[in-house]
Amino acid sequence: MKKYLLTTICAFALALSSNVFASNNVDETMPPPPPAEQTVKHHRGDMQKELADKLNLTAEQREQAKKIHEEGRAKMKPLMEEAKELHKKMDNLRQENMAEFEKILTNEQKTEMEKIKADFR
Repeated sequence: MKKYLLTTICAFALALSSNVFASNNVDETMPPPPPAEQTVKHHRGDMQKELADKLNLTAEQREQAKKIHEEGRAKMKPLMEEAKELHKKMDNLRQENMAEFEKILTNEQKTEMEKIKADFR
């Protein structure tokens, strides 16, 4: 019985935290982060240059490495798009689960739930 209760509580907490963190409520006092592509490109470029410098690559090797990296990114792009779609589906399912869960709550429990969500934010 204790294991069942603990498992239920953990599942509820996971569903709640996933839903709360996935919500669109953003603190408007914080500046938005830079676009992911821009950050990744900047970071990737720095890492590639640093590695090329440490390995003392020739100009020809740097060109070959650049081509290899570009081809790898091109192959990975469709997989990244699939991952984005899966994340969207998972977020939607979490929100649906939370909505279903909240339907079974009493008014007092719903009020408490809103407080819990606010604390997570």
